[in-house]
Amino acid sequence: MNRRSLLAVLAWVAVAVLVTVISTWAISLLGAGLSQHVVSPMSPEQVKAALAGATPGGATPPRATPAPPSSGRPDTAASVKAFTTPGGSVVAACRGGEATLRSWSPAQGFGIDDVKQGPDAKASIEFESEDVQVTLEITCSKGVAVGTTKVERD
Repeated sequence: MNRRSLLAVLAWVAVAVLVTVISTWAISLLGAGLSQHVVSPMSPEQVKAALAGATPGGATPPRATPAPPSSGRPDTAASVKAFTTPGGSVVAACRGGEATLRSWSPAQGFGIDDVKQGPDAKASIEFESEDVQVTLEITCSKGVAVGTTKVERD
């Protein structure tokens, strides 16, 4: 190997080392935003605010909201309640004495067979697996959603 080839190889190695050092330094300056997933804990106030703003389709089902006191006027506020069955989860609401299914999610291994979303005097949904059928019927009692679950095995 002649002197010119040796210098070319050494120059190439020096540039490779320099580029590696600069790249590593640049990545370290970017910090966790590029190389790590950072999760910071929420304060109790942030948790309460997040739960208060949860939507029915989100991961956190809303809690039941009591209907406002009766004032002789038709019910204008909706009472929302979450139900869990062996076949899946449902969020339902009552407004003016009529039940409405707001959202639903089948459990693993189940599918949706029949949905009567409402609003009506009775709303219902059927979750079905290979050998089990779970029917959830929602009615309203004094402005609050009430669920009745029926499980049938094949």
